[in-house]
Amino acid sequence: MNDTQKHTDAPSPEPDAQEVSRSRDDDFSAMVERLIRDAEDMRLSFMKRPSTRGNVTMTLGLISLTIGATGFGWFLFMEADILRAVGSMLLAVMIPALLQIWNNGILKDYERSYKREFLPRLAQALGGFKFHPSRGIGRKIIAKTGLIPAHDIYEAEDCFLGHYKGVKVLFSEARLKTKKKYIAPVFDGVFVLLEIPNAAIEGHTILTADRDAYRMWRSSRWGKLKDVPISTGNESWDRFQILSDNPERAKLLIGERLLKELAEAADIFDNADLSAAFFKGKFVFLMIPYKGDMFEASNIHIPVATKQHAMQCKREIEQILEIIDVFDLYQKADTPPAEVKNEVEKAENSQPDSSPSQEPPTDSGSKTD
Repeated sequence: MNDTQKHTDAPSPEPDAQEVSRSRDDDFSAMVERLIRDAEDMRLSFMKRPSTRGNVTMTLGLISLTIGATGFGWFLFMEADILRAVGSMLLAVMIPALLQIWNNGILKDYERSYKREFLPRLAQALGGFKFHPSRGIGRKIIAKTGLIPAHDIYEAEDCFLGHYKGVKVLFSEARLKTKKKYIAPVFDGVFVLLEIPNAAIEGHTILTADRDAYRMWRSSRWGKLKDVPISTGNESWDRFQILSDNPERAKLLIGERLLKELAEAADIFDNADLSAAFFKGKFVFLMIPYKGDMFEASNIHIPVATKQHAMQCKREIEQILEIIDVFDLYQKADTPPAEVKNEVEKAENSQPDSSPSQEPPTDSGSKTD
């Protein structure tokens, strides 16, 4: 496999990642309102440029074609010079084509300005993330996950970096492609990498809701892994096939709360066949097929007048942070993940019903092992 990567050799978020916090819906809504007003002003500013360029392109294009047609007729009928006649016509056609390329360049300028000015502010509003338009999870890291299909080209963009409750968070849009007779897509969606400090993820564990991948790789690339039967009794949470080279530790790692949050993350991303890998002691990798463009500029001809896109981004990001909360709960308990439920059940059974102040704490968190 010749793994060609574009804009993805950046390491895990290190020096420039900052602490991320949850933003309240009302605060976020107010910030988004300001962002939308600024984005609309920017869009209108760029809209004026295509109008001017379009007029110039049309005028010069018509003049060029008129002169070219005149030259074609003169050289063909008056001088019987076919080469000059054809040459004058080709030149007349090339000028409008070049002008059209110049005119369309404004759309690229708009997209670059959107990512340079709007998205960093949106990332900050989403809780304090840093935004990098041309970074992503490193190729060496994704190669160790056991999830990545064969590909020739790896592209990543629109990368968000941050720390949340001590966990390093990196996610970006990602595309995998293969080159045979033509370039064909293999994967289009979102990659997420969580790096958990002082983690105790033992072995290599994979969860996948992609039944096709499970059937394809169960006896090949996942042949050394063992199936880990875990049932919660909830059909939505039980959508995942679980495999591990350390099944006993995997049963302790994979609890109901984690399966619930992964299932809800899949649902938020249009019921995606989400896959996850827990590996190298401290890494959690999510691979989420997703056709929507999370962070692309809006159409320059359509007013930026809705918060729906920004609020959807917020829901998607906060669901990723919910997964971190699960690990945080485990670490606070200082107990293997699957044993947390048993500890809570014991506490519930030992607490008198009449003393609500003695109820066990609700699920919340701050770091993972």
